[in-house]
Amino acid sequence: MSEYKVFVSHGSDDSWLAGQIAKEIKEAEAEPFLDETHIPKGANFKKRLHEEIADSSELLALFTPWSMKRSWVWIEIGAAWIREIPIVAVFYGMSVNDLEESGQGKAILEDINILALNEFTTYLKELASRVEEARE
Repeated sequence: MSEYKVFVSHGSDDSWLAGQIAKEIKEAEAEPFLDETHIPKGANFKKRLHEEIADSSELLALFTPWSMKRSWVWIEIGAAWIREIPIVAVFYGMSVNDLEESGQGKAILEDINILALNEFTTYLKELASRVEEARE
C-alpha cells in the first residue's frame, strides 16, 4: 500500500455529501475512494469495490436516513471488518437510535467509532495522525 486510502461508503442519494467528505479526507493527506468518481461506467463494479476495499487503510461509512438500509453500505462494512481495518461511521440526519429502531441495529459498528457529522473535524485530526504514522 503506497498511500493511506479511505474507502467512503455511502448511498447514492448522499453522493454530494460524500464528495464533500472526500475533499476533507484529501486535505488530511489521505486518498479517498468514492465509487461514482473512481469507477468508470461499464467497469466491473463488484470487482472494483472488492479491489478498492482490499487496498484501503480504513473505511468511513456515511449513515443518513437514505443510506442506513442500503445493502451495499453494509456489504462494504462487512468487507472492511473481515480485513480488520478501522471502520468509522459518520451519522448525518439520524442517530444510532434511529438505526436500532429501523431494525438494522449497529451490528459490527463500535460505539467508539460512531460520530455525528458535527464531530467530523475530530475524525480528520485523528486521520491525519494515522496518515503520519503510516508514513513513518
